[in-house]
Amino acid sequence: MNRVIITNDFEKVLQEIEANEVVLKEEFKVEDVEELKKKAFIAEKDKKIILIAAKKYNIYAQNALLKLLEESPKNVEFILLSDSKYKLLDTVLSRLVLEKRIFEKTQTFNKIENITNDFIFDTLQKELSKEEIIGLLKELLKKADNEEQLKIINDALLMLELNIDKKAILSMLFLAFKERK
Repeated sequence: MNRVIITNDFEKVLQEIEANEVVLKEEFKVEDVEELKKKAFIAEKDKKIILIAAKKYNIYAQNALLKLLEESPKNVEFILLSDSKYKLLDTVLSRLVLEKRIFEKTQTFNKIENITNDFIFDTLQKELSKEEIIGLLKELLKKADNEEQLKIINDALLMLELNIDKKAILSMLFLAFKERK
């Protein structure tokens, strides 16, 4: 049974699933489908799992993949990984069983001593989830020592709820809390 797994942690799912073939791509393209067909039609006696993990699925590649999903070779199961079902065409989704595996991120902000330029740079390089930013806000709340900083934390929470760019929110926070030297 072919399926798509929506996840926020590709690496964890890749470790959990024992796939015979793994296709890891930043963007899954038409030429990748051709390579996939070659792998899929190599006959095996036992069940064969082919896992495709991509941050982006090219629309032409998805259309090319449709026929392979509709008429999968015997004993072959395809598993697609995506971080959002909206990155896949409805026609592709209709041929797959949808499964969600959302993991709580282990990235936490333990006691923040100093907000230095290095700390700001390192943090802005990461793709933090909403939950991780809320954890950061809780730590900053402990550091807040005036009304202005409390208001900025409150504003940041509101901005998160409005889905404003996370890096813009973090930049605003860090400017308010940066150590003045």
